[in-house]
Amino acid sequence: MKRQRTYKVFMGIYLMLLLLLVMVACSFPVSGKKEKANSKLNFPKAVYASTTDSLPFTFDLSNQAKFTWQKNKPGEYFCNVIYPTLNAQLYCTYHAITSDKFRDFAEESRKMAYQHSTVATGINEKRYDNDLSHVHGILYDIQGNVATPVQIALTDSNHYFFNASLYFNMTPDADSIAPALNYIRKDIIRIMESFKVKSH
Repeated sequence: MKRQRTYKVFMGIYLMLLLLLVMVACSFPVSGKKEKANSKLNFPKAVYASTTDSLPFTFDLSNQAKFTWQKNKPGEYFCNVIYPTLNAQLYCTYHAITSDKFRDFAEESRKMAYQHSTVATGINEKRYDNDLSHVHGILYDIQGNVATPVQIALTDSNHYFFNASLYFNMTPDADSIAPALNYIRKDIIRIMESFKVKSH
């Protein structure tokens, strides 16, 4: 009888301690998992350098991106700014134009941005003007689960038209790409601000 009473007291203490340990463990986050999640947001600081002189235009490029280009035909160039670690790519086109073709290119660029209006939750336009470099343009922020969340168009209205569209190589999900999008968007703004065309 005494042994049974001792056993019950021991089990009671054991269960209380076990319950206490479970409560303490649940009240603190697992540090390893938290650090792993936060590490995805620690993007490296970008260092910028001008693109190749082989092109009729230049802009500042992040050292976190790879740059490729090709000449499609006289006055037309395709180039890609690739972010391998972020699974993203900026597709760019440059066209030499004449003033009578400006409206056609401007309208086509606008259509490219607004073709996502059926799935976008909003499209914000921000004008950009650099009178000194004769660069004027628009940055389109396209919100929602869209294929191209950022697009830009740059021109002097008379000699050239430059387009760039950002794509992520994954199913569009605004929430999951948000940190990488904010990071790359800074580079896109840097491209706009540093864009220069060689004398005609």
